[in-house]
Amino acid sequence: MKELIEGFAGQLKIATEIASKYQPAQVSTEITEVVIAGLGGSAFGGEIARKVAEVNCSVPISILRSYVMPAHIKPTTLVIISSYSGNTEETLEAMHACIEQGAKIVCITSGGQIAELAKAHGFDLILIPGGYPPRAAAGLSVVQQLSVLHQWNLIPDYHADLEEAIQVLENFDDHLPAQNLAHKLAGKIPVLYSSDRMEPAAIRWRQQINENSKQLCWHHVIPEMNHNELVGWVYPRQLMDDLQVILLRSRHDYDRVQMRFDINKSIIEKSCSHINEVYTKGESVLAELIYLLHLGDWVSWYLAQENKVDPTPVAVIDFLKGELEKH
Repeated sequence: MKELIEGFAGQLKIATEIASKYQPAQVSTEITEVVIAGLGGSAFGGEIARKVAEVNCSVPISILRSYVMPAHIKPTTLVIISSYSGNTEETLEAMHACIEQGAKIVCITSGGQIAELAKAHGFDLILIPGGYPPRAAAGLSVVQQLSVLHQWNLIPDYHADLEEAIQVLENFDDHLPAQNLAHKLAGKIPVLYSSDRMEPAAIRWRQQINENSKQLCWHHVIPEMNHNELVGWVYPRQLMDDLQVILLRSRHDYDRVQMRFDINKSIIEKSCSHINEVYTKGESVLAELIYLLHLGDWVSWYLAQENKVDPTPVAVIDFLKGELEKH
C-alpha cells in the first residue's frame, strides 16, 4: 500500500494517457442528467468528478450506490458504470436496469462481467489497468470520469487543473504532519468535518481510515451539521476524550462557511480539546481535493502502522462477499 500511495502522481499521468484515447462512439446533445453508478473506491472517483463539474455542468450529476436504478433513468440519461473489478454485484444489477431503461451507457472498468456486457451491447468501454486494490485506483477512476464528462460536452477542458493537481502531488512534503496526526488518532475515533465543496476529501479520509487503518471514523458537512449534529457535542461529555476532531478546510470555501468553521471550533472545544485543522493546497477544486486525498491516504497508512495492522487486506469485506456468493 505504501508504494501505491507513493505512486499516485504517476497513476494520474497513466490515467491521463488512457483518457486521451477515449472518443465516444456517439455523443448525444440531449443529455438531461448524469448518473454515476459505483460502490466504494469506484464511486469515489465520481464524488470528485461531480464536485469539479458542478460549477460548469448544466445538468444534474448524481451517484448511485445501490442495486436499484431510479425510475427517472431514461434515454437522455448518461450513465457512467464505474466498477474497478468489473464484477461489483450492485453495479452489475444497476447496469442491467439501465439497459432496460434505454440509458446512454459508458463503462469504466479493468475487465470482468461489466466489460463483457459493454462489448456485447456496443457501449463505450474505457479499460483501466487491473491489479490494484480498488481504493488504490482512485486516480484512474477520477480522470476517466472527468474525460467522459468533457468528451460528452458537459464540462469544459479540465487538463490545466489536472496538471496543477499532479504538480501539487509531486511537491508533496507533508509526511511529518500526516505522521503526527496519525499518532493523535491512534486509539481514538476520528470525527471529520468539511465544507460541502470539500466533502469528497472527507469521504476519502473516512473510507481510508476504515479500510487501511481498520478503524471506525465518521464525517459530516458544514453547514448541514450546524442544523443537527452540532447539538450532539453537548452530551455525553464522558466520551469526548475518545474523539479526535479534524477540520478539513479550504481558504477558497465560501466566506460564511469559513465563519461557521471558526464558530463550530469554539463550540466543540468546550467539550473536546482534541481539534486539528488541516488546510488544502492548490488553487483549483481538483488540485485541492487531490491534495487532501493524498494527505488522507498517508494519514491512514501511518495510522495502520500505529495500529500494527497491514493496510492492504480487507478480510471482513472478502468474508461478506463470500457469504453473499453462497446465496
